[in-house]
Amino acid sequence: MNDDRPPTRPNTPAALIGDLGDVWASLEALLSSLDEDAFAAPTACPGWSVSDVVAHITGTELMMAGEAAPAVEVPDLAHLRNDIGRANEAWIIERRSWNPAQVVDEFRSVVARRASELAELTQDDIDAASWTPAGHATLGRFLQIRVFDTWIHELDIRDAVGEAGHESGPAVRRTLAEIGNGLGFVVGKKAAAPDGSWVRIELPGPEGVAYNVVVDGRASVVDAAPPGEPTVSLTASSTDFVRCIGGRIDSVRYLEDGRITLRGDEELGERVVAELAYTI
Repeated sequence: MNDDRPPTRPNTPAALIGDLGDVWASLEALLSSLDEDAFAAPTACPGWSVSDVVAHITGTELMMAGEAAPAVEVPDLAHLRNDIGRANEAWIIERRSWNPAQVVDEFRSVVARRASELAELTQDDIDAASWTPAGHATLGRFLQIRVFDTWIHELDIRDAVGEAGHESGPAVRRTLAEIGNGLGFVVGKKAAAPDGSWVRIELPGPEGVAYNVVVDGRASVVDAAPPGEPTVSLTASSTDFVRCIGGRIDSVRYLEDGRITLRGDEELGERVVAELAYTI
């Protein structure tokens, strides 16, 4: 386990495009292994089947390529909380009448097109200011979020069809690096950890990592653990932790059944666990 620094991945064109290629290739192999019935299986995403999740991934890449969301009627659904959610749903609604082969063929075609387009990016392009789902940042951050989003949706599909896999490698490391960007918000804002406290999050596994979140005026992930013992330590598998961050499960349930364990200030630890979900 990395005891000193949080996980990082280089924000270079080659690394970002390579990490996207890693998750696209893994997802394509998974989809190719499924029979037609599997695409109707419900996922942890409210109202979405496996086929819907694939349509969402493809639609987001089309949006990033400059295409507008389909002009379809999007009903008021409980899981739609903002304009991004409604736009996401439009791509899915348009493809609900498609058979699985059509959905997968479009995914293959679109990611091949995106790989070709992204291969033209320079470092200046990567560093350029850009809107992202996490606010204004850079295009590189947006592409990192794309790796995170696509990998967690691959996990949604794997969970839906009972097929474990892709728990290590560059896309997973990129996903864990992106998660670190939200942990200050979870610990400081949502869980209201007091000033002067620090929380250690340990994720053993194939890509075992640790994050040290220190509250010093505001909460942030730091490169090195402070001296002494953390206020509270939280341990979970990296895959379970991503499920919690993405709101796929009730994280408190994982605490109750032992998949998340705490050491130290249990009251603070329980608040952190209860507030892990932060993705839109």
